[in-house]
Amino acid sequence: MPMNKSLNKQQLQAAEFLNGICSVIAVPGSGKTRTMMERIGKLVTEHGVAPENILGLTFTRNAADEMRSRLIPILGELSQRVMLSTIHGFCFYLLKREGFVFEILQGKEQMIFVKDILKKLKHSGLSTGMVMCEISLAKNNLVSVEEFKALYEGDNTMKKIAGVYEMYESEKKKRMVMDFDDLLTGVHTLLSENSYVRGKYRSSFQHLLICAAQLIMTKIPLVIG
Repeated sequence: MPMNKSLNKQQLQAAEFLNGICSVIAVPGSGKTRTMMERIGKLVTEHGVAPENILGLTFTRNAADEMRSRLIPILGELSQRVMLSTIHGFCFYLLKREGFVFEILQGKEQMIFVKDILKKLKHSGLSTGMVMCEISLAKNNLVSVEEFKALYEGDNTMKKIAGVYEMYESEKKKRMVMDFDDLLTGVHTLLSENSYVRGKYRSSFQHLLICAAQLIMTKIPLVIG
């Protein structure tokens, strides 16, 4: 398949990059997705990389669909063998493949879940949205419940949120559910602590490409790569 000839000099450099770490910082709409798909095409057609050994990640489902649609003209049927996914979708896939049993807690159900905890703890003055935001921020920064408590020991409001955080984690385990943040932290913990699993996915995905128009607060790509 012929490569796209419309890439500019900088995009072409990124598309032709082979080994190591390459970071491309550009504004939305500047051609990051096209460049990434062209690079995947070159990895397969010019460097003999098996499509199954390439993992392409992005942040939204629409962006993942867009990547797939742009890769088809470049690789044809081979494009179906490249794993293109959202980061959360890939984490869901990995955890399920490794035998984890859980359901996803999201949206309205997650909000009701937190509201019920607030009622149990009699924290009527706390906003459900604020509590969910603080817990999500902590988890994305890998701050455990105990670390959260120690961090905000002198703040009465945050101490209450710490109590909600603690019960939230405990109740989720009892009900065997995970929220979207758990997908990220769960995979990070698994890959960090289990050398066998980490080695398996490093072997499976020898080329990891991430395309996002915003900063993704996760260390998972660093663990895999």
